[in-house]
Amino acid sequence: MKILLIGEYSGLHNHLKDGLKELGHEVFLISRGDSFKRMESDFSLDSRYTGFLGRLDTIYFKPLKLIRFLENNDIVQLINPFYFNNKFFPYKIYINYLLSRSKKFFLLGAGDDSYYWKYGRYLLKYGPFNDVLKYDLNGRRHPFDTLKSFKFNKYLLERSNGIIPVMFDYEIGYSNHKKKLKTIPIPINLSKLEYKENVVDGKICILHGLNRYGFKGTKYVEEAFDYLKRKYPFDLELIIEGKLPFNEYLKLMSRANVIIDQTSSYSLGMNGLFAMGMGKVVLSGAEPEALNVLGINDSPVINIQPNAETIIRAIEDLLINKDKIKQLGCESRKYVEKYHNHIEIAKQYISVWSEN
Repeated sequence: MKILLIGEYSGLHNHLKDGLKELGHEVFLISRGDSFKRMESDFSLDSRYTGFLGRLDTIYFKPLKLIRFLENNDIVQLINPFYFNNKFFPYKIYINYLLSRSKKFFLLGAGDDSYYWKYGRYLLKYGPFNDVLKYDLNGRRHPFDTLKSFKFNKYLLERSNGIIPVMFDYEIGYSNHKKKLKTIPIPINLSKLEYKENVVDGKICILHGLNRYGFKGTKYVEEAFDYLKRKYPFDLELIIEGKLPFNEYLKLMSRANVIIDQTSSYSLGMNGLFAMGMGKVVLSGAEPEALNVLGINDSPVINIQPNAETIIRAIEDLLINKDKIKQLGCESRKYVEKYHNHIEIAKQYISVWSEN
């Protein structure tokens, strides 16, 4: 099949592309590189210009140059309904052109959108919503949490062959919608990640990657680290660092024994899966609902919630049981091999695309 993947979040489409190509499909990936992460793509929507000219290039000229890639695809998959979202760009015309020249069009539920804000916000026991508004948007209303955005999200969903969620958090907003398809785990190409035995040499090194402060729940990590620094100054090395190019971030991650992924999610994201693939102990979302929807019974991920207490409790347990860290790191790698293998996940996508 000829497959066009549009958009990127932390390498999700890159790793899916690897699996699809290994199965013999022709795949082309278009993205902005996911901002500062500088993820690879076959056609970059980023501009080499700066200022007004750079914005004009990104908003208008680059998307228009894409026209030649939008034709004669068997499958087109868009990572988020709002990926091209800009009030000055004729998005509906663009999408209609894409749909008219593609055999099948799918959306991915891989990030927050209007259904997540309209329904997920109230169906989930907890989430990042209030912290996103307070810290990431400085009290402003979320752009996806408007009637106009919801109507557009709904319009695009109805024009698609369906939406494929990648985790429970992004499935729940679509739980009663006829276009919701099977939730498929995030693909990870482990050949891109170096696994090492998780050996504690002196202090336990714990890293939290700084990205979206509110969305990731960084304030709870900071609260926990403030307490832990005072109580265990000679036992822990605590690092909050981020907004680095992806390869630089992986180098930083390789130093750590423990990774704190995100506090306000039921599920594990790409960052956490990369860490597990490298043999790290991961603190993140691992709620029963999130595991069940993926057909998983047990996980080595240490479940935390949006409060400092769950983080402190988890780290203190690791301090008491340092000898568990090496084994947990090994279990992390095996978990990714079993449930997130990029080729097996690509097969699931092929199956869902073919059936819908």
